[in-house]
Amino acid sequence: MKMKRLILFLILAVALQTGIAQRYNLGFGWRGGVTNYLGDIGGGGVSRNFVYNMELKDTRWATGPFINWRFHPLYALQGGITYGRLRGEDNESEWRTRKGRNLNFRNDIFEVSAKLEVYPQILSLSDVGYRGRYRVDYQTYFFAGIGAVYHNPKAYLVGGDPKEYYKLRPLMTEGVRYSPLVVTVPFGGGFFFTYKRQHRFGFEFQWSWVFTDYLDDVHDVYVAPSDMASDPMAAVLANQYIEQPGIPGPQNYGNPGNIRGDPTDRDNYMFMTVSYSFLIRTRSGFYRSNYSWMYGRHRKWGGTKAKF
Repeated sequence: MKMKRLILFLILAVALQTGIAQRYNLGFGWRGGVTNYLGDIGGGGVSRNFVYNMELKDTRWATGPFINWRFHPLYALQGGITYGRLRGEDNESEWRTRKGRNLNFRNDIFEVSAKLEVYPQILSLSDVGYRGRYRVDYQTYFFAGIGAVYHNPKAYLVGGDPKEYYKLRPLMTEGVRYSPLVVTVPFGGGFFFTYKRQHRFGFEFQWSWVFTDYLDDVHDVYVAPSDMASDPMAAVLANQYIEQPGIPGPQNYGNPGNIRGDPTDRDNYMFMTVSYSFLIRTRSGFYRSNYSWMYGRHRKWGGTKAKF
């Protein structure tokens, strides 16, 4: 009988230690910031890799709502919708072959994502300032998830009206009618401060791997106009080469089979945002004393400080 009581006690203790709910564990917020892209159009130069190849002048705004549910002291789920504008222009690139190709694009994307956040406690601090009472807490987190992106690349005619954009996907500039909806894998990290348990201010950096190479409508090689859509603008926008000093000749562009893009790398983009969210108190919740072993005790005051 004593053994059964001991087992029951241990089970209850473990359940309390790993309690999945907290007092203020559900937040609704809005984020805003900037976005940039890494792909086949524009960019700094052939010797500049990864993020360093992004052009600062191509940075545009990003914004959207999100919801966060802290279902465990170490984990949370975040769902959100983010809008961002991607752009690039070959004529601004330092890469000679891209400058000669002379393509451009603009793409307004909408990302819907679900992400798992992980909170390493060694990078967190409860009761910032150690004033003996709850005011502000600080936490760092990392995340990864899955999402879907709706995109619709457009381009303007060089030498024409730069405000008149043509939708590229229906034109099939490479003989392919790709999907406007693609899968993405977002990952990154951030940090936030929580003030008076309900007001949260944060910063987040997200990099998104996208399962397409057509965010900029460029992927592989030039194709014959007969393989494109019947719209005459298809062939015009597929090859906008203009002869310039110091760049490859016209024989390198426009002919079927000539290199138009790099099919070995998919397009990627990033978001860098700041956010505000409001936390609401849920019905269920355990005080942090239930798992004080995880967060440690406040040495100065001898008590565990709440982090939400």
